[in-house]
Amino acid sequence: MSTRTSFLDIREGAISLGPVQMEPFRPDSVNLFPKMPSRISENSWELWEFEAFGDRGAPAILVSLYRDARGVDQGGFHAEVHAVWPDARKWGKTLYFQQSTITAEADASGRDEGTVTGTWVSADASGLDESEKSITFTIDPDLSSTKFRFNVPGEVVGEMELRSTAGSTGAARKEANLPATEDAAQLCPSVYYTFPMGRLTATANILFTCVEGDGDRKLSIGLDEDSDSHGSMVRGWSTLAWPRFMNDAYYTVGHVGPYKLQLLRTLGSAAVSHFPYAVARLHREDQLVCAAHHAIGDGSEQMAKGQDVVRVDKIFDTPGSAQPSGISSNFRDTNVGYIIEFASPRQQQRWRFETRHRLPWWSEPTSEPGPDGCGKSGWVETFFGGLVDEGEAFEGAGIGGQLQIPVP
Repeated sequence: MSTRTSFLDIREGAISLGPVQMEPFRPDSVNLFPKMPSRISENSWELWEFEAFGDRGAPAILVSLYRDARGVDQGGFHAEVHAVWPDARKWGKTLYFQQSTITAEADASGRDEGTVTGTWVSADASGLDESEKSITFTIDPDLSSTKFRFNVPGEVVGEMELRSTAGSTGAARKEANLPATEDAAQLCPSVYYTFPMGRLTATANILFTCVEGDGDRKLSIGLDEDSDSHGSMVRGWSTLAWPRFMNDAYYTVGHVGPYKLQLLRTLGSAAVSHFPYAVARLHREDQLVCAAHHAIGDGSEQMAKGQDVVRVDKIFDTPGSAQPSGISSNFRDTNVGYIIEFASPRQQQRWRFETRHRLPWWSEPTSEPGPDGCGKSGWVETFFGGLVDEGEAFEGAGIGGQLQIPVP
């Protein structure tokens, strides 16, 4: 069986100052193999992101593995790793790895749709030594599981696994979660953002070093038989830098009763006329009930056009209220949560969920400080809601992050 390999060394010509041709999107494909396998331009990026969290949202871990030019000065492709515990202790760092290798085995049809393995690794002075510093993931051909290994001594060491829920495995489940058209894979023109793995459970047994001055601390998820755990995955890529198409974003994944929701909503920059964009998935049990590729302000008009849609509104504390309704970021956007509404004309149904920020996670500026400062913030989230017509009022939890960039 043949294997295709993409190897990039950030110190050895991996970054191109000029444009790099992307490999095309493939319908009904996992599209896990890099779209820029030999070089990547200075404005392009590719992302493989994974999350795991407990039934109450914490403990939780988020891992974002990038191929882009942002780590050139640090000599490595960057990986963002964030962890949080139920007592609100947290750990977060950007790690840099000189080399990124992704291999994809061929499937029965000869396409690179078999087992996919990705490794972000640093090389020491004597050559490649994977035991020194690496993060590795392996994804099964049918997307039934992803196994993670963290080996960064002095920072993070351990293992994590994401696995499809019972009843959601096999070819039918895989096909249901994959975008069938290029439009369905795009957040906005030229920006691809997909959620290929559907509903997942998670296990994690990871040791972090120096957790807020508290020494080493273990993060355990899904190891207790009496507690549920959840996971998710993102695959994205583009030749456009983020400020080219957005100045505000919210990403969340949550479990609310029988529902799993996963969403990225952006507000466009002036370059795209401040247009809202979104990609969102809503599962009930193991059935995908809404697959939205359009963000709207009023769902009634779009419902008539026969396409799944999502609406996202921010929640703010009521001025003068004696009881604050949630926590907010340390930046100019002081929302305390979001309203997320899904609408599916195929199902002739609407679902409404309210999320509130419960525990602060990460907080980093993206602009100069001040009352109009921008930043990125993460939280453990609480959720409430369900099917509107049935009056469902399930409670749940998850994780979320928002970003503002100081561009018009």
